[in-house]
Amino acid sequence: MTDPRRPRFHCAATVVLLSAAMLVAAGCAHTGRQEHGADAITEASDAERLAAPTTAAEMGRRFLKLIGSIKSRDELTPELIRQVTGIALDEVKPGELITGVGSGDLGGGWRYMFSFVPESVSRRPGVSVHFQHQEDRWADMSAICELDFDDYHDALKAMGFDDTPIHGEIGELREWRYYKSDFVISVVPQNVVAGQAGRVCVQAIGTLN
Repeated sequence: MTDPRRPRFHCAATVVLLSAAMLVAAGCAHTGRQEHGADAITEASDAERLAAPTTAAEMGRRFLKLIGSIKSRDELTPELIRQVTGIALDEVKPGELITGVGSGDLGGGWRYMFSFVPESVSRRPGVSVHFQHQEDRWADMSAICELDFDDYHDALKAMGFDDTPIHGEIGELREWRYYKSDFVISVVPQNVVAGQAGRVCVQAIGTLN
């Protein structure tokens, strides 16, 4: 199931799962559109689970399905991740705090990095997905915005999460946080064209301790 071309990483330092704050247009309203909808986002067939996602939309749907399949973060394990998302993680070795798998090019120079942090004395299990451009962090996100911010938001709300926006010192929207049970999930939005009003995509989504 693992593509040898996909980069893997392990890190023994303290890990920040979600990227730094970024500016997005103020018009990040929830439209409640039905093109994808919460049901479509959280559905993935058994056949799809056999291989790692090859598109940003597949990765997003399966990540949301993973979150929706458990009641507590304590249930997060590499085996469950493999069963639900198709991502096979390397075993975390002693002293390592994180393991992850990256994708090939999803289009437009964008890739995803899926990360898993196992339980430790100081941390609870956690997962995240970052969409990363190989050259320009602020590159046009059209190629990976089939599921946009509203789709992620609607899916999490359908799971029963409460939400709140997080703003920076000058009032810029940094992220949205979603709360339910022992989950705190951060979604980092980014305009499809950075700095311009319009459709809002998702740059990163992951659990916070």
